[in-house]
Amino acid sequence: MRLLAPFGAHYACAASWGACYAARIDVAVVIAVLANFVAIVSGNPLNAYADVRNDTHTAGKRHLAQAVREIGARRVLTLAIFEMIFALALAVVVSWKVAIGVGLVLVLYLAYNLEPIRLKRRGYAGPVALAMAASLLPSVTAYAAAGGQAEPAVWLLFSGVATLAAGRALWWAVSDRAGDAQAGSHTPAVLYGTRHAVNATVQLTVGGLLLVGGGLWFRFGPFWAGVGVAACSAFLLTRDLPAARQQLRHGMSLTVASTIVLAAIPLLA
Repeated sequence: MRLLAPFGAHYACAASWGACYAARIDVAVVIAVLANFVAIVSGNPLNAYADVRNDTHTAGKRHLAQAVREIGARRVLTLAIFEMIFALALAVVVSWKVAIGVGLVLVLYLAYNLEPIRLKRRGYAGPVALAMAASLLPSVTAYAAAGGQAEPAVWLLFSGVATLAAGRALWWAVSDRAGDAQAGSHTPAVLYGTRHAVNATVQLTVGGLLLVGGGLWFRFGPFWAGVGVAACSAFLLTRDLPAARQQLRHGMSLTVASTIVLAAIPLLA
């Protein structure tokens, strides 16, 4: 289920698009991207294992809790651990830099999901950790594996995409507010209310778009900056959909499309 469209495409884009801003594509880069992909995907069974209680109280996610019970919680956890070990092994084959990047992704997923840390229930630490694990670190890892240098414009772009990811994570968590509250997860929507969370989402989104636009402008000029900002703004069209599951699915499809555009810009500019 976790690889069904558009989610599988989203994970593949998150794992690979950073390499498009660097100098080369070779076998080492492919292995690094695969390590990224496996590391990102490993977060799904871990999250499902850790969130059984939350998902039981959330209308749109009860099927996930039921799936964990049917498969067996221990098997789900074992699968996540196996995928994490495999991702780290692939990363070590490439270089120590890639191993550090993938290792940090795995550490953040563990900290996000598992007690006693469980960043998911600790306010803004949750969406920030998720954005770093699923967006910033994979992008930087793929970029470094492909020979990329520490250019300010690229860092602006990567930081902007991560900021947008944090905003999306915060926005999509609003619909989980009731379940999170019953399970004792102190997400921003639970701690401060829905209006506060939505306002924070807007601020993160605006900040992320400015960073993305600035990074693209400095490197490729105003035209491509406009193209990138327009693509990254598209997921906002899903905000008025009536169901949380529709917001997530269609929003993720538009996120995939925006990532493809960002990956294509350095190849076309």
